[in-house]
Amino acid sequence: MRHADDARALTDEIKKRAIAYGADLVGIVSTGTIDAVPRHFVGWDYQAYTKKSTDYMEGSRSVIVLGYQAWDDVHEIQIRRRGKWEYPAYQRMRLHARRLLRHIQGLGYKGMVYPELMSQKRMAQLAGLGSFGKNSLILNPRYGPWIRLQSILTDAELAPDEPFEEDLCGDCEACIRACPVGALTPYTVDAERCSGHLNQMPSFTENSTLMCTQCQRACPHGREERGLL
Repeated sequence: MRHADDARALTDEIKKRAIAYGADLVGIVSTGTIDAVPRHFVGWDYQAYTKKSTDYMEGSRSVIVLGYQAWDDVHEIQIRRRGKWEYPAYQRMRLHARRLLRHIQGLGYKGMVYPELMSQKRMAQLAGLGSFGKNSLILNPRYGPWIRLQSILTDAELAPDEPFEEDLCGDCEACIRACPVGALTPYTVDAERCSGHLNQMPSFTENSTLMCTQCQRACPHGREERGLL
């Protein structure tokens, strides 16, 4: 009982820190739960298969999944720097996550920010942050599809949250109808068709581009928080 109480106390303290450092959502999932999920192909900017936690850190026990509300279109801008496309909003998220990681390391635990080939969306669902939407994004009951994800892998043993099991989409297919290039089928996105459309989006400069977001705007969840009503 004492061991479980210690894990819960540590979890509560880390969650409070995460919110204080800027996260809007935070959930915990054990690495055992994540690693039991079959590996799947990732076909966007890199051609690779998702990896397991042990591929990154021996002895890892928990993943802290952080959610940040994308409350303005500025979060949807891509900027090219040194030949690589980046999202400025993600830089802020990484800074927050690294600050939390330093705190965790100060408590005597190991960790790392954002293991890129571990599925962020799958971890978010398993950590209770939301469900998979038909637009292939994570839907949160409050923020809808307007969240961005960051995570920390650690050897700290934390109390896991329950997976998010509710289907927030139901019979709704507004996102599928809204996609301008027909890249969506329920819970699946044609990555080639979607990214091809993104390459045609308007830009402010030759080193920036706007994201599409039509499938997000069509979603009924999170509209009030985003001011879209």
